[in-house]
Amino acid sequence: MKKNRQKLILELISRQPVETQQQLQELLEQNGVHCTQATLSRDLHTLGLIKQTEPNGVIRYGVNPLSVEDNDQRKLLNIARMAAVSVEVAQNIIVIRTLSGHANAVGSFVDTLEQRGLVGSIAGNDTILLVMKDNETADELLQIIRELLDGTRSLP
Repeated sequence: MKKNRQKLILELISRQPVETQQQLQELLEQNGVHCTQATLSRDLHTLGLIKQTEPNGVIRYGVNPLSVEDNDQRKLLNIARMAAVSVEVAQNIIVIRTLSGHANAVGSFVDTLEQRGLVGSIAGNDTILLVMKDNETADELLQIIRELLDGTRSLP
């Protein structure tokens, strides 16, 4: 339930500006998820979400850039598990699709893996491209990422 609630929180803040915990709590309830303000506050902390002001002046919840910069691998894995939508390979390129606005956090997580054969990564708004040395290392990393995201592999 906690994981589903946190995933819904990420989905909600990626679809629309959410300015307050009260607004987020109401959106959760509209989606059939009831939680206390204290639970919601803990979820925001766990996910590393903070209020941010966008260039157009809109205030909204988003991923804390410091969480991404600190490379807290477990926190980034938690965000990646909830924000990753798909992971595909095309020869030596891995493409990861995420919820809108979460590609940098997921990309930072992949970078912390320090995988052999990773030539470089590029993260946009909702897509990450991982360029691998060859098809074999791409297939290896694809398997590792999928297992980490679905919880069948743990961090070293």
